[in-house]
Amino acid sequence: MASVFGKTWWGPFSLLCFLLAGVGILLRFDPIFRPQNELLLLLLPLAWGSVSGTIKCFRPDLTVITPKNFMLFVWFNKLVIIPLEIIVVGNMIPVEHHLNQDISTEICITLVSFGAFVVGWSCFSQKQILRPVIAFSFLTTWASVYFLVALISLSLLYGSFENYLSGAIFTYVTREIVEQNATFVGFLANIGQRFWAFGVLLMWYKWKTKKGKIHWLRQVPWLLLCLAGTLSSNRSNILYPLLTLMSVMCANWKTRYHFRWAMVFSTLLLLLLFFGYVRVQPSLDFEVLKTLFDEYLNRWEYIVQAHQLYVGSPYQITPLLSIQPSSFTLIASLLEPIPIVGKAFREQSGPYIYNLAYFQSLVSQDKVIPVVGELYYNGGYLLVGLGSAVIAVVYKWLDAAFKRNVPVNPPLAAAFFYVMLLFSATLLLSLSVLMQFLVYNAAPALLVIAANWSRIRKAS
Repeated sequence: MASVFGKTWWGPFSLLCFLLAGVGILLRFDPIFRPQNELLLLLLPLAWGSVSGTIKCFRPDLTVITPKNFMLFVWFNKLVIIPLEIIVVGNMIPVEHHLNQDISTEICITLVSFGAFVVGWSCFSQKQILRPVIAFSFLTTWASVYFLVALISLSLLYGSFENYLSGAIFTYVTREIVEQNATFVGFLANIGQRFWAFGVLLMWYKWKTKKGKIHWLRQVPWLLLCLAGTLSSNRSNILYPLLTLMSVMCANWKTRYHFRWAMVFSTLLLLLLFFGYVRVQPSLDFEVLKTLFDEYLNRWEYIVQAHQLYVGSPYQITPLLSIQPSSFTLIASLLEPIPIVGKAFREQSGPYIYNLAYFQSLVSQDKVIPVVGELYYNGGYLLVGLGSAVIAVVYKWLDAAFKRNVPVNPPLAAAFFYVMLLFSATLLLSLSVLMQFLVYNAAPALLVIAANWSRIRKAS
């Protein structure tokens, strides 16, 4: 038991406060006259403090960029930063909500999800992890093929590299491209452009093995090269490849100042939200960019709303509580993003039902149904608990696979890290987005994993 639990001052203190707050809610709670929403929201950061302060395996790694630290950063924002935001400045998710309406169900769903995730993470055995193998040879050939696929795809989609560099980050350009390339070739080209980042990764690894120990400044050009081929109006298509490359570049970057770095990355996250302003413009120059940034800083409501929307607020679950379950949506949600096949499942999927409940009409389909909300809609708290535990097991497996391979096979470790980022849709987005990521984004990473798995099979 000593290997599982570790004493900290904030763990028992948070647990005591959590119990006291729970008792206070039970004694004073009334869903109409005294909903106690502030106390309900405080349960979330107290739950985080109780777990992080008492369970050793839920404390950050010394290495800064790992799957585990990414997972903890997401939960820290969901359970600590966002609830405190809501208490201080209010809910910014524009759902139908009355001042005297309690959010006890939303909080309970979040707590059950987090509790089951902790159990799944803590109980998972790491013995069945894919054993490491020295990185495969022919790195130049692999990298060249990846670059070729990416360049052909970019030229097919955008017509020329000039068009790509000048318009890839803008939403209106992306929409036009999607409409013009709604063919099988366009589908393959959309997948192919994701190969660029892994081409850069493979060439970087070949360069690193020749140079040995490298100063961090000499890594920056590789990050810029990665960025040059991953421009997109979708923020994840830009951020995830950069994080993947940094995960192996910074494998020896360690720190004990976890809270400080959590605050730094939270600030960077808010700066990333500024991209939402940029991508809806028809064009940009320095003056326009400066004006947009000034406007962005002055509109704190937008910043808070974007943070709550993209990381996950308890209020995102609220629309699902106003409707009675009419069908099982999980399978349809997974199949809906698949080209051609998905058309038959859209009206039975979670996103369709969620947007219908959100807008009370079909005027838009742009809201993302949270995974825990869809689990609750389909199977109540039992399915929330089981689903969250399974998600935790997958996260733990990817984290262990990354750490086991990063010293000897950085390309394989990076592939696992990238798959973990795509899988983070289970915490940040929806099942439909997860499947969309797997269909359009996962191919280069999965090929690296398959190639290494094949080598392990031959070696054994």
